[in-house]
Amino acid sequence: MRNALTPSLFGGGPRFLNAVRPWAALGLLISLAALGLAMWTQVQWGWAPCPLCIAQRYAYLATALGFALLLLWPRTTGFVRINGLALGLFVVVGAWVALYHVWVLSQPAQTCGVDPLQAKLNALPWVGLWPALFEADGLCTEPGIALLGVALPVWSALGFALQALVLLRVLTLGASPGR
Repeated sequence: MRNALTPSLFGGGPRFLNAVRPWAALGLLISLAALGLAMWTQVQWGWAPCPLCIAQRYAYLATALGFALLLLWPRTTGFVRINGLALGLFVVVGAWVALYHVWVLSQPAQTCGVDPLQAKLNALPWVGLWPALFEADGLCTEPGIALLGVALPVWSALGFALQALVLLRVLTLGASPGR
């Protein structure tokens, strides 16, 4: 039996494209919530983001852009597929950075002072436009702030996992179960 949303990604159709929007809105909301939380902890508690934190912010910005495009412009299934692939890449990279950050926090003897990645990230031309969002000036081995007893990189990894589930749902919308 075919789902009401078919034809799916493999066939397209306006019902599929309209069904993408609520999921894209959820993915966008996750990105904006993660970025908002990062900025809030930085401003409210004076927490200095490290290079790995900034890399996670870039990944969340990329996923926000991808989900916003799906929300505002899901014109063709080809666009949804290509955007889905790009989103998948950004989600995987962001999750990897977040999980690597969790590992770094579990290895406090790893500290080496100023991280070489910090200098590269801070030299990017747009950092001066919004330094609070893009400038890395903390150490990756500092435990930082824990929300509900959980370190921020763990929350970040969970956010990317949620985005992966949302993206998986977008890409499987309307797919009929095999018989």
